[in-house]
Amino acid sequence: MENIILTARFIFGVINLTILTVLVYFFFKRYREVKSTFTLGFLLFALALFFKTFFSAPIIKVFIFGVKTSNVVGPYMLIADIFETISLLIFIYITTR
Repeated sequence: MENIILTARFIFGVINLTILTVLVYFFFKRYREVKSTFTLGFLLFALALFFKTFFSAPIIKVFIFGVKTSNVVGPYMLIADIFETISLLIFIYITTR
């Protein structure tokens, strides 16, 4: 069961990082065109969320830092990853509309 949760968290982490990369690219491109502080705020928000997602991914914790996540919080973190994916999909939908 633990491996299934780690695999699912890895998959959702990759999806989230991909969406965030697209958002960072989109906001960076838009900021270069408009030079708006509002767009800069979105760019910094997307970058901060990207780094949060990157460093909270279980694969990064294991391979880079050598820290194994607890079995107790794994399912709850998976739920958080799923909600983050849904939120990012809504965010990218609104942004590209």
